[in-house]
Amino acid sequence: MRTYSLICGNLNEINEFVEQHHLTAEKHVLIQLFTCFADEQFIQNIRNIIIEQIPQAIIMNTPIDKVQKNEAVIANNVMITCTVFSDVSQISTILSLSEKDEMNPFLTLSNSIYKSLQDIEAFYEKKAEEKIACLAYFDAETGLPNRLHFTNQVEDFVQRFSKKKKYHKLAVLFIDLDRFKMINDTVGHYAGDIILKQLAKRIQGLLPKKSFLARFSGDKFTILITEDVEVEKIADLGQTLLHDIARPIMYEAREFFLTGSIGVSFYPNDGITTELLFKHADTAMNLAKQQGGNKMKFYSTEMNQQVLYRLELEGYLRKALEKNEFHICFQPLIDLSSGEVYGSEALIRWEHPKLGLVSPGEFIPLAEETGLIHEIGKWVLKEACQENKKWHDMGYDYLTISVNVSADQFQQISFIDVVKEVLEATGLPPQFLTLELTEGVMLRNISHSVIVMKELQKLGVKVSIDDFGTGYSSLSYLKDLPINTLKIDRSFINNLKVNTTDIAIVKAIITMGHGLAVKVVAEGVETDEQIELLKELQCHYAQGFYIDRPMKSEEFEKGLAKLKAL
Repeated sequence: MRTYSLICGNLNEINEFVEQHHLTAEKHVLIQLFTCFADEQFIQNIRNIIIEQIPQAIIMNTPIDKVQKNEAVIANNVMITCTVFSDVSQISTILSLSEKDEMNPFLTLSNSIYKSLQDIEAFYEKKAEEKIACLAYFDAETGLPNRLHFTNQVEDFVQRFSKKKKYHKLAVLFIDLDRFKMINDTVGHYAGDIILKQLAKRIQGLLPKKSFLARFSGDKFTILITEDVEVEKIADLGQTLLHDIARPIMYEAREFFLTGSIGVSFYPNDGITTELLFKHADTAMNLAKQQGGNKMKFYSTEMNQQVLYRLELEGYLRKALEKNEFHICFQPLIDLSSGEVYGSEALIRWEHPKLGLVSPGEFIPLAEETGLIHEIGKWVLKEACQENKKWHDMGYDYLTISVNVSADQFQQISFIDVVKEVLEATGLPPQFLTLELTEGVMLRNISHSVIVMKELQKLGVKVSIDDFGTGYSSLSYLKDLPINTLKIDRSFINNLKVNTTDIAIVKAIITMGHGLAVKVVAEGVETDEQIELLKELQCHYAQGFYIDRPMKSEEFEKGLAKLKAL
C-alpha cells in the first residue's frame, strides 16, 4: 500500500500531481476529496480529471465537517488523498470493515492513513537502508558475502583471538576456478553467473558449522573456518571440495566440467593479520594453479621464495627479446615409411646470462600470464619460417616447419593477419608451415577456433593437434575440426611395448587418424623398438631423441647432409 496526498487550489496542480506520481499506471486506487467549501463545479472538474487519468479509481467526496483530524486542509482548498493498493479486493475489505463499525468508511480510512503514514515512511526508509547495506556487503549474483564483508569477518576473528590468552586457530581458503574464462567465452557471462551460483551452493553445502563462504571476486571464492581447525580436517575438506567442484554441471542440456585450485593459510602460523592470511592463501592457490590446477596447497615459507623468483623471472623475461637472449632449436621429423627427414619442429630456448638455460615449462606459462606471449610467439614464428626458407634456398625445398601456438595467441583477432604478415615477410610458401595447437586451445571457443583453422587452411597452412590424448579427446569435436595432423603425446610412446595398454591406445589413435584422413605423428620416440612398432601400426611420422635432439640451426644444417634413412 502506498499513499499520496495533495492540497490544491487549482486544476493544474491536479494534473502535475497525477503525472509526478505516475498514477496513470496504477489500477487499484481509492481517492478521497476533502473540501471545506461548496463549489460543486470545481469538485466535479477535479473528479473528471482523475477519472480521465485513472479510469479504475474509486472516488468519494467527504465534507470537511465530518473529518475530525484534518488540520492540514486550508480554507478554500481541496485535499486529495490517493491510496494505491496491490489488489482491488483490499479496498472492498477496508470499506466493509468500516461499515460494520457504523463509521464513515472514508473517515476511518483517512484517520488510519494519517496515523500510519509516518510509520510507513519509516518502514520504507529502513528497507532502503537495508538494501544499500546489502549491496555494500553482499554479492548480487550469488547472494554470498562479498570481499568487503568477508574481510571484516576475518578481521573480527583475528582481533578477537589476538586478545585471548588461549591458543586459537583459523583457516583461510582461497578457491579459484580453473579455465572458467572458457565458460564465459563459450556460453556467455549470463550462463557463467548461473554456473557460479550452482557451484556456490555445492561449496556451501559441504562446509562445517561456524564457517563462512564469500565470493571474493570474479570466479574466486573464499572460506573462513573457525572451529576444529586441524590440518588433516582442512585437507579432507579441500579434497571433498575439489571432487565436488569437478562434478559435471548442467546448463541448457549441456555438461560443463570445471576444476578448482585451493590455497590455504592458517592463523597464527602463517600470519597474524588479515592482510598476511589473504596474501599467503593467495600465494598457495596460485602455486596450485601453476601446477595444473585441481589441487590444494598449504602455504609454506618456501612459497615466498618461489614468488620472489617468479617476480625476478618476469622482470628478466620482459627484456629477453630486446637483449637477444632467445634462440630457436629444431628437432627433426622423419617419415616412417622412408626413414627420411621431411621437416622439423621449432622449439624456443632462453639462455639468461645470470640464470642460465631457463626451461620453457617455466617461462612460457609466465609469458602467457603477462601477455608477453604475443610478441614472443610472433618472433618464434618469424624466425622459424625464415630459417626454413633459408634451407629451401639451400636446396632442401621439401622441408616443413612446425611451430607451437599458445592459447592466447590463437584467440587473438589479429592472429590470421600475423601469420599472413610473417609468410609474406619471409617468403616461405604456406604449405610448408604447420601450426601446432593443443586440444584445450581448440576447444576454448570451438566456433571461433573452427573459423580460424579454416582460414589458415585457405592460406595453405596446415593445422596439427599437439599432445593428443591428454586433453578432451572428444570424437564429437574431433570429427568437425579442420585439421591435417595428430601428434600422439609422448606419455603414450614412453612405455610403448608389445602387449601393453599403451600400444592399444596408440593403435586406436593411428586407426582413427587413418579414418579421418589425417596424418599421425608420434613424439618422444627414444628406442629402436618403438620405431619398429610404430611402423607396424602404420604411423606416418615420428620425432624424438632416438632420431635426434633439438639442435641449433647450424647443427641442423650439418645434420641434413649426414642423416641417413632409418
